[in-house]
Amino acid sequence: MSSNEVVNQQFLNWCEKVGIDFNNNSIVIKETPDKNRHLITEKFIPNGTVLFKVPYTAMLNPITSEIKSLMKSLQESQSESDSDDEDEDGTQLWKELVVCIHKELQKGESSQWYPYLSILPTAKDQKFDNLYYWSESELQLLKPSKCVERIGSDKVQMMYEQIHELYNVPELTKEEFLKISSIIMSYSFDVNGKSMVPVSDLLNASWNYNSVLEIDDEDDVDYICMVAKKDINAGDELLNIYGNHPNGELLRMYGYVEDDNENEFAEIDLDTLIKVDEQYAKIIDAIDESYDMEDPLIMETFDVYKDEGIVSELVVLCEILTNYGEDKKKGLSDKEIIKKTVNKVITNHQIGSGTRDLLVKVIDAIKNKYEENPLLKKEYETKQGYSKEYMASVVVKTEYDCLENAINSLDKEYTIMENKDLEKIERKKRRLEKKDERRAKRSKHWYSH
Repeated sequence: MSSNEVVNQQFLNWCEKVGIDFNNNSIVIKETPDKNRHLITEKFIPNGTVLFKVPYTAMLNPITSEIKSLMKSLQESQSESDSDDEDEDGTQLWKELVVCIHKELQKGESSQWYPYLSILPTAKDQKFDNLYYWSESELQLLKPSKCVERIGSDKVQMMYEQIHELYNVPELTKEEFLKISSIIMSYSFDVNGKSMVPVSDLLNASWNYNSVLEIDDEDDVDYICMVAKKDINAGDELLNIYGNHPNGELLRMYGYVEDDNENEFAEIDLDTLIKVDEQYAKIIDAIDESYDMEDPLIMETFDVYKDEGIVSELVVLCEILTNYGEDKKKGLSDKEIIKKTVNKVITNHQIGSGTRDLLVKVIDAIKNKYEENPLLKKEYETKQGYSKEYMASVVVKTEYDCLENAINSLDKEYTIMENKDLEKIERKKRRLEKKDERRAKRSKHWYSH
């Protein structure tokens, strides 16, 4: 047996010991040069089959580990006002799980989790490909993708400092903290707060997944299940899903891309839109102040999807911008302008030609930024796997393709007319509405006699 095979067998022995049930599905651990550890099945598994069950007691989290007592003592030592404070940055569960994993790693072979931790990428020489580990020159390969702006180095540093302030972990280095954080990012699940779920985290992810983790909310259920979501043939890999993420986000968080990702989208930033006309900033501020609908209209970025085109919020906003001056001349308030435009765009799927022209101008401005990236036109004879250059090229090309297809999608989804023709339709519609109101009033008057 190779050293990896020994580790795998020790882990499987541990699974049996802690009550993880594979339900006789002939699931085995595999490792190939182009993949980390992953799971396959050696027999056909029908859709709906429970692949394996993981007891809550087998999960690694602050509830099941020995740091539960540490957490309790810390809570008791805090003042009542401090303990009632909300987790403003939303990272408390992360911090606790970081400490939890760190404490168990410190124990080495004496940890009850040692066989499980041994199959995770915890070795000192383990390399991660998420964007936090990319150099500045490597990150340049991704420009102008917005994923680079979301790495969050400042937040990472803040979390590291907070952990040292809150918990007695002087031996936790920045390097180990980053490694544990990357493990949590890639392998953890939102179960019992945030947990490491053995076996479940061995599944690679894909938009074309065949398995999903199901959580039963019944009080008497003490385990979670991985369930087949389609027929799985013998020899097939078990695949979970991380969520409907585009390649830029998959690379930022998990360090991989999918060449055939069906969840791809590009982003149009508000700043690029504002640069088209200096008056737009004032109009946007006025509209934002008057907007009172449930879903936001003004955002920092707007998505442009691979198949579904430009999000309707951006179309509505551009329609407002191109007609704002004329609408104000008619005496319409900002709220009335918003309501009218939302109805026209969302309900009637109509926009003016000026709106289309504005969207073309904004999209072209962003496309020009992508065209400055030499990877956009670079061709590869074969897929290059986890090569950083290749993954960057996939992100750049797929986002650019979304922008390329955006106007075609717009033309298919909306009736595009000259503004004067749209105004005629609006006037006619208003006349008909008033006529219907008068008719309704007459009918009501007649029935009252």
